[in-house]
Amino acid sequence: MNIVTYEEVQGIKFPVNPIVKYMSVYIYYIDGLLIDTGPRLGKRKLAKIYKDWDINQVAITHYHSDHTGMVKWLERHKKLDIFCSEETIHIVNHRWELSTFEKLFSTRFNGRVYEDMLRTPNFSFIPIKTPGHTDDHTALYEPNKGWLFTGDLYVSPFPKVCLKEESISDYISSLDQLTKLDVSTIFCAHEGIISNGKKMLKKKHMYLEKMRNEVVRLHGLGFDDRAIVKKLLPDKVKLEVLTFGSFSRLHFVRSCYRDLEK
Repeated sequence: MNIVTYEEVQGIKFPVNPIVKYMSVYIYYIDGLLIDTGPRLGKRKLAKIYKDWDINQVAITHYHSDHTGMVKWLERHKKLDIFCSEETIHIVNHRWELSTFEKLFSTRFNGRVYEDMLRTPNFSFIPIKTPGHTDDHTALYEPNKGWLFTGDLYVSPFPKVCLKEESISDYISSLDQLTKLDVSTIFCAHEGIISNGKKMLKKKHMYLEKMRNEVVRLHGLGFDDRAIVKKLLPDKVKLEVLTFGSFSRLHFVRSCYRDLEK
């Protein structure tokens, strides 16, 4: 676990799974606001920090448990408001609708729907619906500072794998929306603090559009999914192996054309 700082923002870098350390998650704290809560498996260490921080608001970017795992502890031990999207509230209150895999990545909690602005004593954050990684995904934008807290929307400018339920078309639409903002710094939930935020968002947007167009072209020519993977994404990805295929190149390829066929 590492503590990072950037201007008025503090962050905690913590392994998603302390036993199998294949990925880290960043939790951000600023001016009484905690953005995402970290995984439940980190309870012992994270609770010590949260006890010392004057947290009075929590903002949830999406329902996955590496972002909501500590929310029940915070509900019990802190007097605070938990904000999230209307879609997140529906998901966590209708967990029986989720797949077995998705249930492993969800935590039930009592949330309030974001209003137009989330205010702290010194900052104002605009919640922006940004589906792609999940249908309920929300980014938070501080326009006076140019800060964008992207949850799992950014992660990498050149993704090669995704979950089955992810939507490349939604990613592209969300990124198109965000590239119109004056973003200086990205606060990513898995890659940390990234400068040249607008440039990096545009880079991912262009990459996904290019990949989707090429996948759709090959699909239209009759290439099957595995042949497209072999042609466009031939190299195995570590995350694909570590998650036993939950993140995969096949899911990425299928997501590129699936939404266009609906």
